[in-house]
Amino acid sequence: MNVSRERKSPYSIAFPRKKTLYTQAPLNAIHKMSSSLPPLHTLRAFEAIGRLRSFTLAAGELHLTHSAISHQMRALESSLQTSLIDRSRREIALTPQGQQFLAVVRPVLRQLTEIAETLRHAESRRLRINVLPSFAARWLLPRLGDFFVRHPDIDVEVAATQAVVDLNAAGAHLAIRYGDGQWPGTRCELLFDEALFPVASPAFIKRHRIRRLEDLKRVKLLRDDFHPWDAFLAAASQDASQCQFGPVYRDSALTLQAAESGQGVALARSWLAADALKGGSLSRIGSLSLPAQSAYFLVHPRDARVSAEVSEFVAWLRAQAELAQLY
Repeated sequence: MNVSRERKSPYSIAFPRKKTLYTQAPLNAIHKMSSSLPPLHTLRAFEAIGRLRSFTLAAGELHLTHSAISHQMRALESSLQTSLIDRSRREIALTPQGQQFLAVVRPVLRQLTEIAETLRHAESRRLRINVLPSFAARWLLPRLGDFFVRHPDIDVEVAATQAVVDLNAAGAHLAIRYGDGQWPGTRCELLFDEALFPVASPAFIKRHRIRRLEDLKRVKLLRDDFHPWDAFLAAASQDASQCQFGPVYRDSALTLQAAESGQGVALARSWLAADALKGGSLSRIGSLSLPAQSAYFLVHPRDARVSAEVSEFVAWLRAQAELAQLY
């Protein structure tokens, strides 16, 4: 058997009857190295300030007071005996030394976070995803049981929010967002496009005798924050000024729920309305569909590696999308 030769260290200890050499640094060398490192909490403060370019935002993210994070920054600069922040300018800017130090600190903190997470959950596979409440309620959650059956060893944590959160700060491995695919600090891949069309409950359609798009001007049109009716009505050659508009819902799932309860006509997204259309709680009005300007994207933290859990979840998502019967 070939044994690779290693250069002997002055601290190498050869054990009897063993061919392998074990290198051990002396305790005083380890103590000297650790004592020269800045405290970890000051590095976290510096990374947040450098990333957010704001003491106030960094303090909020780390749940510190402005005074406390300023003190930590001063302590770090004192430890390094150099200035990291250019205080001659009104806006936050890093000195050349600060930029150089941030380029090293950021990946080191990320690696520490990843290995700590790995050690903390060594016996379980965990997946944290961040999604819009409407997408979670109307499409993801009804299907998620199938993922649990296929991957019982993966512990899934779903956070539903409309806020565009920092995935690294939130500890999220993946997000599903609706928009143009341009979010700073992320890598995005298209999940699926969207189409818009009017829907209402079958009882509402029957009661108001809605047969054509021209009948929309006789009923209340429900609204949400994402898609005003103007573009669809223009495509349908309908005058928006002659229409009756109802309340505005700040969540598309609420708009569809209002339509299901007979409150009016909603301008539905195809993916969110798919199950309701299939189940019969909603029906389409007319055959016109308008391509949405936004789409659903899979969003990854830009510098994070794609774990096996993320890969398996994404593959499952795409398989579910292929199975979905869209209208």
